[in-house]
Amino acid sequence: MKLNAHIVAAAAMMISLGAAESAASDFLDSKCRDYRHNFGLEKKTIQRPEAPFCATSFGSFDEYSFTSCRAEMEEYRRKVAGFADCLADESDRATEEFNDAVKSFNRRVGG
Repeated sequence: MKLNAHIVAAAAMMISLGAAESAASDFLDSKCRDYRHNFGLEKKTIQRPEAPFCATSFGSFDEYSFTSCRAEMEEYRRKVAGFADCLADESDRATEEFNDAVKSFNRRVGG
């Protein structure tokens, strides 16, 4: 009976650790959240922001289209800066995952 209580306690701890890990993952992914539009976190796929159409189309600006496009370009600049921060975080997370895998591998080799 006591063994079952320990198993239940261990399982509860693992479940709570999983929930904490998920919350931590969500927190760590806060910089990348805006770049995962069509994909889940588990897919680890990030979409790069696209330049506004107005910046790459042909023709000259009138006053309204210039003002509008400038605002779109400022938003694009903000998104690209955020994307760069996201990539830096992803690089850190990938390195951490690699280091964890190496530690696990080494434990298996040594044990």
